[in-house]
Amino acid sequence: MGMYDDVVIEGLKLKAPKEVTSFLKANNAELPTHFQTKDLDNCLTQYTIKENGQVYERVFVPTGKKREYELPFANWVDQRSFLERLYYKTKNVKLSNKDRLVDITKPVLKKINLTSTFEIYSYDVIGGRYLNLNYNIVTKNGKVSSVKLNEWDIESEKAAAKRRLDDQEFKKNMEASFSARKKLQSKWYYPILKETVNPTIFFGRLFVQKLCSKIVTNSYCWHGV
Repeated sequence: MGMYDDVVIEGLKLKAPKEVTSFLKANNAELPTHFQTKDLDNCLTQYTIKENGQVYERVFVPTGKKREYELPFANWVDQRSFLERLYYKTKNVKLSNKDRLVDITKPVLKKINLTSTFEIYSYDVIGGRYLNLNYNIVTKNGKVSSVKLNEWDIESEKAAAKRRLDDQEFKKNMEASFSARKKLQSKWYYPILKETVNPTIFFGRLFVQKLCSKIVTNSYCWHGV
């Protein structure tokens, strides 16, 4: 899917055809207010459009306070082999500096002067069926000048039923895969495999990557680049 941005509609009226409004009413649901777009910066930014059409961007500003730096996945239980753990511990030794302080930030809405034409879309499950909405929005100097519904679609009952069966089959296969892995991990010889086969594959991959990188680098020199 790639990177995208979120667009939250707060109060701005979005038109929808009778089929959509009837479908929402039948399922005791409201028109979606959370959309995505791939026409702006695609940096996982969140934009908010207020009732008066003003566009805001969510930004994070310092609070003036600091906290200790926390490593990502600090609570993750490392299941890798001893040699792999040792390799990453040595490589990332600087990242474990507990004395490093970082700013504490808070999210605020910042009014922006956006002039653009972009599409927003939603794909939500309502009443067990997908509702797809696609709007074209035009903004000038930070305010919405026009909103147009480009496309809409309600998943059919037949398609929804097939999708649910496919989802159940996928979940069943995933559970079987996890079960097989747990069964292997319960074997008496699994710790031996983990400490021998896994490091061999891991360091073999690193060696091949470095070797290929070296060949590519040298090939530039051979060709005079």
